[in-house]
Amino acid sequence: MAKHFAVCRIDGVLDLATEHPGDGYYALAEGEHDIVSQQLKRTAQVCYSAAGNPQLRVPGTTPIATDRENLEAVARYIQVLDSLTVPGFRALGV
Repeated sequence: MAKHFAVCRIDGVLDLATEHPGDGYYALAEGEHDIVSQQLKRTAQVCYSAAGNPQLRVPGTTPIATDRENLEAVARYIQVLDSLTVPGFRALGV
């Protein structure tokens, strides 16, 4: 199966990508799609878009926080992901 990446921008909204992200994105973890998706659902915060759609967000990030505050939350979240012992799943940037 293809490797997928859990990624986010500085606002903390999570997404899955099939390639390592480009500028402006942070790669948080990698693995098979279903495994990465499951771990994000287990550990991320649910929020809602302006249109009312559910999204997953890095815990501790908010749209009104400073970039520094959100970046600190992203770093903490990567440590949480690194503490998971799930075959086929690996945190990045630790």
